[in-house]
Amino acid sequence: MISMPEAIDIVLSRAAPLEEESLPFPDAVGRVLASEVTAPRPHPPFPASIMDGYAVRAADVPGTLRVVGAARAGAPLARDKSDKSSESDADHGRAVYITTGAPVPPGFDAVVPIERVRFPGGDDAGAVAVADAFSPGANVRSVGSDIQRGEVLLRAGDRVGPHELGIAALAGVAEARTRRAPLVAVLSTGDELADPFADSRLASAASSPDDLRPSSIFDANRHMLLACAREAGARVMDLGIVRDDPDALADAIARAVDAGADVVVASGGVSEGDKDHLKDVLLGSFGRVAGAVHFGRVMMKPGKPLTFAEISRTEISRTVSTGRAEDVSGTDATDAPEGKRRREKKTVLAFGLPGNPVSAAVTFALVVAPAVRRMLGWADPRPRRLQAVLAQDIALDKERPEYHRATLDWEASPAWDFANHDDFADVTKKKTNLPLARSTGRQISSRLTSMRGAEVLLELPRGPGSVAKGSVVSALVIRDIGTQGGLQMPRVRPTVVKPKSPEVLGAATSSAAGIVARRDDEKKVFARHRARAIAVVTHPFVFAKSASDLAREADVPDSDRAVTDEGNDDGAAVLEATRRFLRRAGVAEGGDAAWRVFEARAENGTSRRLAAAARAAAESSSASIVLIAPSGPGAVSSQAAVVAGTDLGFPGLAPRMRAALERAFAETMDGGEDERSDERSLDGEDSDAEDAIAALAYRESGFGINAGQVAGAVVASLPCTNCEEALREGLTKMLIVPREKWEGLVS
Repeated sequence: MISMPEAIDIVLSRAAPLEEESLPFPDAVGRVLASEVTAPRPHPPFPASIMDGYAVRAADVPGTLRVVGAARAGAPLARDKSDKSSESDADHGRAVYITTGAPVPPGFDAVVPIERVRFPGGDDAGAVAVADAFSPGANVRSVGSDIQRGEVLLRAGDRVGPHELGIAALAGVAEARTRRAPLVAVLSTGDELADPFADSRLASAASSPDDLRPSSIFDANRHMLLACAREAGARVMDLGIVRDDPDALADAIARAVDAGADVVVASGGVSEGDKDHLKDVLLGSFGRVAGAVHFGRVMMKPGKPLTFAEISRTEISRTVSTGRAEDVSGTDATDAPEGKRRREKKTVLAFGLPGNPVSAAVTFALVVAPAVRRMLGWADPRPRRLQAVLAQDIALDKERPEYHRATLDWEASPAWDFANHDDFADVTKKKTNLPLARSTGRQISSRLTSMRGAEVLLELPRGPGSVAKGSVVSALVIRDIGTQGGLQMPRVRPTVVKPKSPEVLGAATSSAAGIVARRDDEKKVFARHRARAIAVVTHPFVFAKSASDLAREADVPDSDRAVTDEGNDDGAAVLEATRRFLRRAGVAEGGDAAWRVFEARAENGTSRRLAAAARAAAESSSASIVLIAPSGPGAVSSQAAVVAGTDLGFPGLAPRMRAALERAFAETMDGGEDERSDERSLDGEDSDAEDAIAALAYRESGFGINAGQVAGAVVASLPCTNCEEALREGLTKMLIVPREKWEGLVS
């Protein structure tokens, strides 16, 4: 009797990768590549825009540029028909509208994001103004930046999955060279077996046991092993149920070999009973096939009678020209027709698995599946091994090492309480990141339900004795981990290592964005120390002078609408509310902890102008916080300015600021019934309903509050009402703790 590791070594020494074949790449999913895949062309094959915006010459910005056409994904530059100029598209002062993925026209070398331009004469005026400098290559993917021509995309031995298929498709590689998938033939032996899926009468016998012979049981092994072979990547052949007759068994195996099987798997008939004929058949005692049995017993539980042999067909000549197989017993090979004289023998791997279903499942996972993977070309076909912590004591078998079925649970392992097991406390503290292994219950080899949900086989030594709860054991993976829901570790926040030089991060950030940062004493603005200062972006209060003013702007986009008759709050009042907030927070006086407030003026209250003013305030000053005064109905324009003018979010700030207004809203809706009743009697129900709808709309929009980050500063839009309360709820803690500890801040 040999050990299971020795058995695996013997099997893998006899299994070899099969011959190569070419397949359409979509059909190669699950296969192993036999040769590397290289890129026949670069990707992208042309300079491509990373985002929607305007293609420009970097030397022309900042400045106002004339739009001469458009380039869209899948379409080259189409010159604007209204442009009658004979100058080339890339002459000075020109820009081209461009979409994400579109080819950058020749002569242009940068793309300005659409949110970083403005339209001095309106959207249809044919000109754009760019306020920032951009370096050559900004927001452009150069030719071959993702994949270079000739680059090795996939290596020999890589297994083709969905992502590998996508890589091949991206590079335009149509065919894959893979190893041929082995053909695995499966049969069950036993006079007592009935096929549960053979006909409806037997299939219903589970509910009507009297319909089945008293001595019969359903054949579970064959269907289970066929599924296991498919899962391992093999093609399968179902040989059905074979009675306990050696000639019938030899015929079935010979039929599989004739059909081109690479592996034959039989369950049952490998023990020591008078009806167990498989080993004799494999040795050639009954003709048709013959071979060598490498082992017939293994020191393991379950699966001791596991048998492995190499066999070939006897009395057979394979027709090389047609691939048909014929019995030519008693015929001289020289008398055979042309094409049948060449005798071709094929060696087939044969496995005899125990008849008990758990033993069959375990031994297939340990020896047959690795053999299939080796034939497919896997570099390491053995079962993956990991470590786990036992969730309970497990008694050991006195005679054989055991492969104990278990499930894994990562979620419970760190929190598992071993407080009552002092002997294991230290082990647990050191192994908290290992999964917890839970036995699937009674491990008798006939109880197939012990395989339900099993993800690993715990490698337990021979007894006597037991392995204690909390012990670390090795485990062999037999199915995809986590399919039973146990793979769910808690989310962790990693420790961020700050760069030694802030200027390095500033340079990398500006380079990635293609922005040439303004310099102040040779220091980039992104790396400048942020002072305890708040910039408040205000804007002129623009009245609608007449009905014609409103009519003229009816077709103007909301982001550019300067005239409104409501929603523009007094900038002076917002400034005063901010200063009052600082005084009440105790940080407005002199000293190292004092904060100051200054005003940054926007051209008008549109979201585009407010966003530009907020960015300018963040980049040109050392303020840590930029506040945008409310603008537009329900502060919608100032809220949109945060979305348009920031590069990053700032989680948590907006919800904190809205909390104060949520309370005020609830008090208004719940406590003002009497007042609303009086107002309804004076002003009518319609007016009251309009006010209620407006209040609900204001609340649903987030009270005009939003937050983000730009150029190292935190930016927030303010509400139309309860401004000071919103500041107190959202910013008080930020005024006290060091800036580098602000939660959500990206330095």
